[in-house]
Order: sequence, then structure tokens, then C-alpha cells
Amino acid sequence: MGPWISAFLAVALVAQTPPEARVAARLQREVEFLASPSLKGRGNGYPELNQAAAHIVREWRALGLKAQVQHFPFVAKVIRDEQGALLTHGEEARPLVWGRDIEALGYSGDADFRLKPLAFLGYGVQIPGTYDDLAGVEVKDRVVIIVRTLPDIDAFAHLPRGERSLLARVKRLELAKAAAVLVLENGSTRPLQREEGPVKMDIPVLSLAADALGTACGDLQARLKTIRETGKPASQDFIYAPWTTLTLKLKLRREEAQVPNVVAVIPGRDPKLRKEYIVLGAHLDHLGLGERHSLGGAETRGQVHPGADDNASGAAMVVELARELKQARPRRSILLLHFGGEEEGLLGSSYWIQHPTHPLESVKFMLNFDMVGRLDPTAPKLLMGGLGAPKAALEAAKKLAPEGFSISIDVGAAVGGSDHMSFSQAKIPTFFFFTGIHGEYHRPTDTAARINFAGMAKLATFGRTVALDLANADTLPAYDPETAKVVMRGDGNPLRVAFGTLPDYADNPKGFRINGATRGSTAEAIGLQAGDIIIKFGDRPVKNIYDFMDALAAHKPGDKAVVQWLRGDQTMQAEATLKGRS
Repeated sequence: MGPWISAFLAVALVAQTPPEARVAARLQREVEFLASPSLKGRGNGYPELNQAAAHIVREWRALGLKAQVQHFPFVAKVIRDEQGALLTHGEEARPLVWGRDIEALGYSGDADFRLKPLAFLGYGVQIPGTYDDLAGVEVKDRVVIIVRTLPDIDAFAHLPRGERSLLARVKRLELAKAAAVLVLENGSTRPLQREEGPVKMDIPVLSLAADALGTACGDLQARLKTIRETGKPASQDFIYAPWTTLTLKLKLRREEAQVPNVVAVIPGRDPKLRKEYIVLGAHLDHLGLGERHSLGGAETRGQVHPGADDNASGAAMVVELARELKQARPRRSILLLHFGGEEEGLLGSSYWIQHPTHPLESVKFMLNFDMVGRLDPTAPKLLMGGLGAPKAALEAAKKLAPEGFSISIDVGAAVGGSDHMSFSQAKIPTFFFFTGIHGEYHRPTDTAARINFAGMAKLATFGRTVALDLANADTLPAYDPETAKVVMRGDGNPLRVAFGTLPDYADNPKGFRINGATRGSTAEAIGLQAGDIIIKFGDRPVKNIYDFMDALAAHKPGDKAVVQWLRGDQTMQAEATLKGRS
């Protein structure tokens, strides 16, 4: 058979292939590439994430679109430059072995001190009037030992989720001026790596193997058993003879990598509307080799986490929609964004909001595609959220769904933590497309073989319809602050105080940066604005969102608190009368 006959037959077969099948084939090609073993899970700080970004740029250029890569800094590695730990018990001294007995946590501060006494504070929990691990024990200038994981006992049953987090408990000890915190593990020490939360704390925080202390601090396991059985604290200070002390030297170095956001534009055809943008976004990164955030357990660390659904599916969806929307020539321009850093706390989308490549005031709506590859073939149901979008807009979008395609809609905090949150915090209404959590989430088994590509093609049809409806509309849905309300990360039960800041979750070296204040809130009343950096709340210094949450939790409705913030180089302050949550 001659080559011209083969080419003719190939063209004829493509012409006979149903449109959805061709879309499914293109989506499959994209997902299989992005989730391939060669890209090693597209981890942040990995060169393979840059390879994925370069692939997206090639796709855009093949479509005739102008593309650019925006880079932002990311702490990829934490390295010990200096270390030394000597445990002294009476006249006996024993060095602790790094990586076996003791190891720094990624956000640990540096240390250089001698013979600081140890204190055991159980779990480091304080529940006013109920349970207090810190009661009766001096914390200041002590090396405090706390246990990482809280037991499932009645004493802690009503403890808010934020208080259960290790970081919240460590922050309390930092505020109490502990010299260091040793986190007692159930087994071996944790590896030194970047951790969720602040880049660096003021005090050293270290992982301690369960058996590292030996008998130097008495029988800690017996004390833990007492707490579990009685629900009462069993703390103890070890400054009495024989003294138990720690001498610690630690210096950490944090190596930064540059992480990519990929940006492209489909120009609008309408001279009056082409300067307005509808964003189609998806995150490009995943977990790499599972060093952080893997749900597969210790045995999967070092294995490729392909991230086919999370989020090669969303990244591929944006590529497909761009191809179709370019042909459709919408009135408004379409801004195409692939973000890095989502798995580490929405870093890429937050960075883009702070350093937009196109005028932020011209961005009128954002559609976010995150985990859209697992539509149930027997009962196709899309979970669609609206954060900052009026509920009426969600209802209208739902009516655009193709026949046999079920959509469940919701607004507010229930719609999931993904990059649309960064846009909502910037007062841009958003829709979130999501086909649901599954057993392969954040595991090496999230592979392309499990993706429902026919389902993705159906979803692409719906996504195209919604995007065109927005891009071609005479007027667009306005931002709705009521549907933009979210529970801040780490907060379990609602706080008693409502303040009204729209938080920026990215690290800021000066304090807690906000993206604005909700209408009618206390924050608005005292004059806080987007870009302000809160540095003090009442008598508490604020270095990040976790400090701010702790400060709010320490107050009740009706309290007055002086709030200090930075606006550019100017320090400002005002007294706030705090309101209760409705």
C-alpha cells in the first residue's frame, strides 16, 4: 500500500470519528504525557515540572498563541549545615545521632545553646477550664517535649481541628518562649524536608525518635498511658536532680527553586470587550516522588506519584478548551493559566494574583479545573462550586449541562481548596469543576489508566459552553462576598470572633498579608485594605496566618484589640471592637 493511500485512509478515518471521541483521544494523549513516569510526578522544585511547563508552552505556540512562563521562588530543600545535640542526665552525657535519634523539622529555627533543661508537656494542648498540659510547668527557656499525634480520648473530643495540628501547638510554645520543641514520634524521626506552614520559625523544632531519650526523662510512655486512661495531664519538669538538659547547635540552609506558571491568551474579537478576561486555570504540579503530602504511607515515599487526575486531567482540559475556544472566537479574551505550587498551598495562583501578567482589574471571572478525570460512567456527576460567584450564576450554568449529565452545585467553603480560592480572595468570582475524591488521591496509583477520557470529553463540552456563555455575555455575574466566605486553613470549629479579612496564604516575611476586607466587617471598619500586612493583633505579634488565627481565637465578641499593620513603608494602627460570628 503506497504512503498516499495510507494518508488518505487516515484522514477518512478521522473524518468518520465522532467529535467526542476525537476530543477524548486528544485528552488521553495530554494526560498520558503529563502523568508519564518520565515526568516523575511533576514535583515542585523538580526539573520535570519545568519540562511539563515547556510542553504546555509548545501546545500554545502550536495553536498560534503567545505564551510566557512566570517563575516564582520555592523552598525545595532544607539542608543541615551545622548540627550537634548532646543529652545530659546528671553526670552522664550522650550525643544524639542526627537522622536516627533526632532531626530538624523543615520550619525549624536555628539554635546554639548549652544545657537547657527539659520539660515534658504531654501533647502541648490547652483547653480552657478543661485540660491544660502547660499548667504548673515552666515553659520559658525550657526544651519542651510534646507528642506529635493526639489520642482519640474524650478529653480532646471537642478540640477544634486547628488546635489539633502540630503547628498550632508548637506556635503556642513559641509564644511562651520555649527554648526549643522536641516532637516525640511514635517510631523513628521524620526526614528533614520542607513542611507545610511558615518557612522558618523563631525557635528550633525537632523530630525525636520514640526511644531516643532512653530513661533520661523517666518513663514517658507511662505518663502517656496515664493521660489516655484518665484524660488528665501528666506533665513534668526535669530540672530537678539529676538534671536532664540538652545542648543544641543547629544551622539550616534553605535551597530555593524557581517554579513555573504558564500564561497564554486567546484574544477576544469584540473591540469593546477584548480587554476583559475570562480565566481558564488548572494546576500543573503534583507530588513528585511523594516526599510530602502522599497518602500512600512511608512505603510509597520515593515512588513516582503520577497525578493523572490530580491534576494532569485539569491541565489537559485547559489545553483542549483553548483549542476549541480559539476556533469559536469569543467576544472577551480568554486568559489561560497553568499554575505551579498548588500542592504546597496555592503558591502559584497566589503569586500570579500578586504579580499579574495582565491587569487584575480586567479579570472578570475564573474557571478552575482540578481533578476532572474520574467522572462515574454509570452516573456521570460533576461537582461544581462557586466561590465568590452568585448562586444564581451557578444555577444558570447548571442549566447549560448536556443531557444525561448531572451537576451538583455548592457555594462557599465546601467547594474545595484549589487555585480558584486565590482569585476569589482577589474579589474575582469563580467556578470550580471537580469530579470527586477517590482512593487513588495523592497515591502512586493515580495513573492515566484510571482516567475516564470519554467522561472528560463530555465535561469539555460543558466547560466550553460555560466559558463561551461568560465570554460572550453582555454583562457578567458580579462578585458575591457572601459566597466567598471560607474557613481559614486549620480552623476547625468556627471562631467566636468574626473579623473579615480575606487571607493571602502565601508566606510573607513581614507578617500576615491580606487580599482585602469583606463589606461591613470589623476589618473594613478600621480601614484595612488589600495588600496590608498585619503585624500585631492585641498583645500578640503576627508573623503569618497561623499567628493571626491564634490571636483571633484568644478573643471573644465585645473585646477591644489594637491592630497594627504595614501599608507600604508606613506602620498604621487602629482599635477594633470585635464582633461575634453570625
